[in-house]
Amino acid sequence: MAKPSKAGPGPSTSASAPASTAGPNRPKGKVIPRTSDLLRRNESDKRKGKGKGKERDVLGGLMGMLDGKSMPGMVQVERFAETRAMEILAFQNAIKAAASFGNSRCFQSLPRHLRRRAASHNPRRVPKRMRSRAAAEIDPGDNIAKLHRKRAKLRAKGDLRGVSRTEQLLRRQKDKTWLPTHIWHAKRFRMINLWSHRLPLTPTLKSFRPAYRFARRKATITDVSYFGTIELEGGRDGLVDLLKRVYGGAFAGTKYESGGRVSRGWMYHPDRFPEGLIGEAEILWQPSSGPDPGRRVWIRLHPSIFSEVWDVLKLATRLQVDTSEQSSGSSSTGPVPFGGLQIRDLRSELDGFEITGPLAGKALRRVLRLCRSESGVKSKFFDALGSAQSSSEMPKGLVAGLKVYDPRLHFPPAPYSPDDAAQTAPDGILRTSVSLEPSADLALSDIWDSDTRDSVSKPRYKKSDLDLRRHRLGLPGTRLRAYAQDDRIPILLVQRSVRSGSAPNAHDADAEAFHGFTLIMPRGWSQYFLNSFAYAGCLVTALEERRAMYREAGRSCFPEHFGASCLAGLKWEEDKAREEERRWKRRPPGKRAEWDKLGTRWPFKPDWKAIISGCKSDAPDRDAPIDEEASINAAPALPSVSTTPTNSPWLLPDTFLPMLRPMSTTASPATQLVKAINAFRSQRALAPMPSSRAETIFDTAILHVRVEVLGRGSPGDMAEIHALDSEERGLWIDARKRDETVGKLTWDATAEPKTALQELGEITSASSSIIGWVITGNFSLSRGRGFGLAAVTLRGYIELLRVASGGPEDATGWAVVKVRNREGRVCRFARIEPV
Repeated sequence: MAKPSKAGPGPSTSASAPASTAGPNRPKGKVIPRTSDLLRRNESDKRKGKGKGKERDVLGGLMGMLDGKSMPGMVQVERFAETRAMEILAFQNAIKAAASFGNSRCFQSLPRHLRRRAASHNPRRVPKRMRSRAAAEIDPGDNIAKLHRKRAKLRAKGDLRGVSRTEQLLRRQKDKTWLPTHIWHAKRFRMINLWSHRLPLTPTLKSFRPAYRFARRKATITDVSYFGTIELEGGRDGLVDLLKRVYGGAFAGTKYESGGRVSRGWMYHPDRFPEGLIGEAEILWQPSSGPDPGRRVWIRLHPSIFSEVWDVLKLATRLQVDTSEQSSGSSSTGPVPFGGLQIRDLRSELDGFEITGPLAGKALRRVLRLCRSESGVKSKFFDALGSAQSSSEMPKGLVAGLKVYDPRLHFPPAPYSPDDAAQTAPDGILRTSVSLEPSADLALSDIWDSDTRDSVSKPRYKKSDLDLRRHRLGLPGTRLRAYAQDDRIPILLVQRSVRSGSAPNAHDADAEAFHGFTLIMPRGWSQYFLNSFAYAGCLVTALEERRAMYREAGRSCFPEHFGASCLAGLKWEEDKAREEERRWKRRPPGKRAEWDKLGTRWPFKPDWKAIISGCKSDAPDRDAPIDEEASINAAPALPSVSTTPTNSPWLLPDTFLPMLRPMSTTASPATQLVKAINAFRSQRALAPMPSSRAETIFDTAILHVRVEVLGRGSPGDMAEIHALDSEERGLWIDARKRDETVGKLTWDATAEPKTALQELGEITSASSSIIGWVITGNFSLSRGRGFGLAAVTLRGYIELLRVASGGPEDATGWAVVKVRNREGRVCRFARIEPV
């Protein structure tokens, strides 16, 4: 039996029934089709070829369906945006995701400091929030990742030839020495073979301005483990007599012999002072609480002069033995009167870092954890590291010996906070709020004991062992407690300052200086300390940033700035000139500077023989014929003490800088210079220099100076320094005054007329007026103008002081010159001051 059907939704078949009663209720007015249906119908009409303008008909029909009376009279934008906020945000995110998904990969969206040159196929190498996207970007059929993992396992165990990974790395160090942190630096820095080491040159990221900002506001760290250390052991009198013959600075007395301060000076060949310069050195005395017949001295040296100093010390020891035997009348088989000196090489036992910046002390306070056995003055010093506003507040040259825990126990350390940066002294003025004096108790450390260094040279626990201890704690982020069997590492902290000793005034010297610490530790802990310092917020720098810091401070950096005065600097100068000349020859003639047309006679290396009368350079003559048979059969050269004058350029020590202005007022400056040198030599029990060599000594002396451009331009490397006579000096000073009056002293790109200084600078200068060259120069970020470090002849500088004594009142005493870059034609007005 059929059931009666219910009324459906469609219209009724009865004609008499009204349309309004059939089906459910519908809204009044026209029915508005969906936009998607209209567009779909539009596409269908296009395919059928029903003519153009169909979009207009569709949209017109859509607008015609809308009734103006049903539209709202006004729209509240804020309320409408709040209602649709989620939809708008989702739409924006979808647009960003769609834009980045097709244009870049997951590895390209990482921060710049986390990117690598070759991205890994392992999704776990990216942060957790991006691993799903990285995994989706990998082709399922790509076997590269599996192949790389297989090769990585083989490299970890060794290669297919049975050579282990350790043997492979040692094979690559046959002709050079790697730093303990080499692998860490090789991934992030440009490396270079230098001084028989493989050293980081500069970071792959931009670092010129960031390194300067960190050194001024926070802290930087540089691995200086390539520096060598020589240990001298013997009687106190014997050590003092030995160092008097080869060291050119103050090193004896209670101030240094207590071990509380470090002595910084220069090493010379025996009995050759002030000639025969070798290089820069630091001397540390082992702390002694009482009279001890046996003392130890550490001499920290640059690697470029380590072998030379080693040979010189052996020679000086032999000479000292002969002198003592002759004075005592004993034979060579008897005991040595001054107590048998022993010389040891500690290059394979010590590492070091240079931490520079106002927050260097706070960084040390965060990374280091002082052992509980360290109390008294050491605990007070450690607390002062964190409370000091700047590392410049510490006494100059202070030495502190501490014993700290393994830095991995509390890794990672806390980074800098905004409060730390706000407490630093931005003006760089030296303050003395830390009432701490150097002492033997503070400097005492177990690092002087070779057995202690050997016992801690290899960490007792591996990283996996420490990770297992953390895992057993249960709570992530919990710091490990130091147990009795954990390593206690002896270290030395040495305060260091990079500053110019002759700035125009004391405030400028303090504002331009950089202060920090040198951290000396046993070999084997460099990488662990470096990781902690990097996590604490220190910027890791390399050789180029270190040189730039020295230039900004107005201090010469060894050996780059000592090309005319020592063998290490001469070799550096020759290598640099050879590389620049090779780079210049690779450029086509139309794209490189033509030195002949520019009037530059020495574009790559200074020629002191050309500007110093009677000067004989230490560099070999390349044009001289070589006797191959004589060079092969000749015996190896042994170091010896030569009293024959070489007439080669020598550097005036900073000890004699205060007497430069008095020398300019005397009729015979050469005689006064020799008297001062003989007075110094008499204090060291050295034979005086003959007065007949006074003029030769005065003519061959050179001086390191700082060059400050008074106007536009910046001095570059190998820029020529020309002397000014009294008439030309007056013209340059008057031109500078006119430029200051019209406001054209600073560079203005829109100013078409030439300044008075520029008009004078375009006048060609003769090569006979050259008194020196700029060693390194650039735009100074500290001063906001061109600045450089240069070397000039002592005679030329004295003549400048004499001319300046009768000049205008506002420039009285200024030693002014004109500087011309090797690739330029215009000379710049500049002022020079000794460094």
